[in-house]
Amino acid sequence: MKRLLKHYFSLLLVISGLTSSLSAFAGVDTIKKRGTLRVGVEPGFLPFEMRTPKDEWVGFDVEMIQAFAASLGVKADFVATKWDGIIPGLMAGKYDVIASGMTITEDRAKAVLFSDPYYAAGLKVLLTAQGGTQFKTLKDLDKPTVTVVVKLGTTGDIFATKELKQAKLRRLDGEADAAQSVLLGKADAFIYDKPYIDIYASTQKAKVALLPVQLTTENFALAAKKSDTELVQAFNAFLKDWRAKGGYDKAFKANFEDLTWKLQFPNIF
Repeated sequence: MKRLLKHYFSLLLVISGLTSSLSAFAGVDTIKKRGTLRVGVEPGFLPFEMRTPKDEWVGFDVEMIQAFAASLGVKADFVATKWDGIIPGLMAGKYDVIASGMTITEDRAKAVLFSDPYYAAGLKVLLTAQGGTQFKTLKDLDKPTVTVVVKLGTTGDIFATKELKQAKLRRLDGEADAAQSVLLGKADAFIYDKPYIDIYASTQKAKVALLPVQLTTENFALAAKKSDTELVQAFNAFLKDWRAKGGYDKAFKANFEDLTWKLQFPNIF
């Protein structure tokens, strides 16, 4: 009897989960009726998504999603979420999509539906100024005397765990703390996404250095639930049109070259 009850309650949990998933379905019509596109982001990943001291959202992903939302006739509603909970939050229906510099990976693709890529990225290594003369290859970092910091749950974390068997790995919650660790000499290296590393290094030229080689090539994409094919197709169509009409290049120049967002963060570095 206990076994039968156990199976019965397990079935109830499955049905409950399916019902929850269906109720959280974010079809285009549902979003239009609601009037908002809910977007899961982790603020602080410059220059993709940042929250100003005035509580305003800026960055490349922000501009892209605002333009996408406008194409649907709705407004974008950004939901700040910690990185290690960003996919579970999507599954729980807290937001319709993730647009937060998320790299396409095989493991993530098992859980979410990715859009077409919108940015070609990759992993780079931030070094101390002294490390710039010591380290020239990834192998140089893989020593017991070397401390490497990564952001928890990122592709940098995954890569370092797999490739660096001898180095001391420290996992931190934020990229700013990780970069600061290198700047202050508390860590020898920080493995993270190319745009952040490049911009940070450009603002601290005399205090940090870069490993001469890029470790990987990666693609960022929007992520949605597996069931939201219509929504992802709508984004793919928007992205193609946005590129063709010059919106993509305009946002890229503002965020990656002119760094217009820096005016709103006087103490960011």
